[in-house]
Amino acid sequence: MRREDGVRRAQARLREDGACAGETSAEEGPDKWALLRALTEARARFGLSDRTIAVLEALVSCHAGKRIDPARPQIVFPSNRELSLRTRGMADATLRRHLASLIEAGLLLRRDSPNGKRYRRRDVEQGDEAFGFDLSPFALSADVIQAAAEAARAEARAIRHIKTDISLCRRDIRKILDAALSEGRAGDWTALEQRWIDIIRPLARNASVAELTARLRECADLRIQAETRYLSSLSEQEMSGNDARNERHYQNSKTESHTESSIEKRNEENPDGGLRSDKETGLDADPAPRAPTQSTGKTRSLSEAPAWKGRSLTSRSDAARLDEPDIATVLEICPSLSDYSTGPIRSPGELEAVADRVRGFLGISRDAYRSAQSAMGPFQAAVTIAALLERAEHIRSPGGYLRALTHKAATKGFRLGPMLEALRNHALRS
Repeated sequence: MRREDGVRRAQARLREDGACAGETSAEEGPDKWALLRALTEARARFGLSDRTIAVLEALVSCHAGKRIDPARPQIVFPSNRELSLRTRGMADATLRRHLASLIEAGLLLRRDSPNGKRYRRRDVEQGDEAFGFDLSPFALSADVIQAAAEAARAEARAIRHIKTDISLCRRDIRKILDAALSEGRAGDWTALEQRWIDIIRPLARNASVAELTARLRECADLRIQAETRYLSSLSEQEMSGNDARNERHYQNSKTESHTESSIEKRNEENPDGGLRSDKETGLDADPAPRAPTQSTGKTRSLSEAPAWKGRSLTSRSDAARLDEPDIATVLEICPSLSDYSTGPIRSPGELEAVADRVRGFLGISRDAYRSAQSAMGPFQAAVTIAALLERAEHIRSPGGYLRALTHKAATKGFRLGPMLEALRNHALRS
């Protein structure tokens, strides 16, 4: 029994007189490991290197508790040998340099003994006194560190988004240049090619938000120039849609509501049915639906189709309904959008959120989508994305298509009705 008592006393003494045991409070102060992680994220804002953080981590590991109480000194007193072991063999001179950096940053205080050693002195009358490094400034800086860490995380998110936009913009430019060169379009494409080479030069790994934003602006300007030059190189015949190669042009969404008689008259005047490119993509308003055809050996009746199938726009009220559709109508005509939602789409806000996700899958840049939202309105832009998704496989450049519709919305006005009517009629025919 006496031997067990001796072991307990020895263990207690080891805990109290450990090589680097500091004072602790179980309930007060910030969590030291969470605070150290936050400082690691924000180290650049404090001018600290990763090795300096490693030295601070070694000091924090010498503190006995989970939390560091900033209300009183929290002194740890590891020897140089112990610190070197906890920093994976760091040299003494290197340790001194990083300790000086922590003191300069205001995260550490040095409390020296008369002989410069680090230790704890016990005195029954005057109480214990420790000499070493005080961690209380680290705990006192908790609010500043957490705020800096949140700012660093926000900056990292912004950098990721900008880099994504730059990648998408570069891809769009490359596609336009390849199409123009392969089709032999008129214009100085060599100069644009050289500019494209300039903007794909690598940036520094730690480039700032300002540097990345400047690069994104260069990419966006070049993309607009390339798109404008490509569209201006198209002949009048191609712009009218008579060339089967052209898939980049768009319906006139400002036309009045299509009655059956006006559609028939248009077909008599133009056998191609309007813009052929839109007809091929399924976004051009076609004549009234044809009779059902046999595709798999069975005739599908109109009663088996959704409620809107089998009806043509014969009144202005129907056209107005599609110009300002409700959520149910949009999802009925553009059912593919629901595949990208984690739950039912019940409100315009939810539809806009899903559309913002989908535009990335379509390769439409955030800049192009914001321009569409500004010109059309957020809801109309979201419905347009849903329509493009429905016919994505037939559209060569969804980004260019959306920009053309955006330009039309800004200059001539834009209506959803003809586009939704076209999708509805195309679904009926298929």
